[in-house]
Amino acid sequence: MQTNGITITGTAQREAWQHRVHPPVEQVAPGVTSVPVVFPGNPMRYTLSYVLLDGDECMVVDPGFDSDEGHAQLLAALARLDVGPAEISGIVATHFHTDHLGMAARLARGSGAWIALGEQERRHISAFQDAPEESALDRERMRTWGVPEERVAEAAMSPQGLHDMRRLADPDRRLGDGDILAVAGQNWRIMETPGHTPGHICLWDDDGELVLSGDHVLPRISPNVSLEIRGDTDPLRHNIESLQRIAGNDHYEVCPAHEYRFRGVGHRARVLEEHIEERSREVLEVLGSGATTVHEVARQLTWSRGWDSLGRLQFRLALSETAAHIRYLATSGIHAGVPGLPTGV
Repeated sequence: MQTNGITITGTAQREAWQHRVHPPVEQVAPGVTSVPVVFPGNPMRYTLSYVLLDGDECMVVDPGFDSDEGHAQLLAALARLDVGPAEISGIVATHFHTDHLGMAARLARGSGAWIALGEQERRHISAFQDAPEESALDRERMRTWGVPEERVAEAAMSPQGLHDMRRLADPDRRLGDGDILAVAGQNWRIMETPGHTPGHICLWDDDGELVLSGDHVLPRISPNVSLEIRGDTDPLRHNIESLQRIAGNDHYEVCPAHEYRFRGVGHRARVLEEHIEERSREVLEVLGSGATTVHEVARQLTWSRGWDSLGRLQFRLALSETAAHIRYLATSGIHAGVPGLPTGV
């Protein structure tokens, strides 16, 4: 099935996405199985984890959010493959977000498996000593972004949310650009694709013409690229560079962490890059109309769900995404920027 310049290969996944239900467990390729793992209370609904299996060797990529329901879903899928939880040998997360790395610690406790992240992925959001103090600093940051006082607490990281980030697993291994991860009968080539997070990675099976893309490239949604606490100071620029790195290889099948499988990664990367440039033009237009804070700009932009519907995490992500665009304009020499953002190029 072709749509919007890509060929949808995960037709059952797409149908499930459209009907807002979980897709089936599917064998994507020999030794590669996709498993939906619930992401409670989030519009994305689930993460597509991937089990790589070859004889006694079993690796899980992006095990998903840590919940009892999600854990049961993953174990049930492993049981169908005749694999027990203690037989997992390795766990890779394409990036450190809770819907990817979240369940890694629980799986590792039950198996002794190693955990791997990208070489450049750092726990910048959880690099603090005192959660209440860090939350207070983030609230002040939201104020400099122009967030109305009645919404500051909603936009800022809460002490509990910060504690949750601290509970994410630390890696035993680091995977750098060009590294080869031999598992499940395949040689998976690591590509660093910063943007969505500073150390995001994709895994390429060049022989099988398959790529596990994490959140870097999705078939329909534009992944969030945010200016975050102690994170990348120009994430949008690095995201564009990462999209340009994968602008070929349209014949590869893309196995993303959300939505559904497809072919046409180069086309999709170009569409996403065009969307970024279009969005930056919209941000620049709003800045030109007199907006002087991140919040003033964000509330005047076009949002798929509508600005008034954005609350809590979605509100914060909208602000952080807007900040990333303003920062990109500043480092491009197009605009001077607004208060509360990094200075300098």
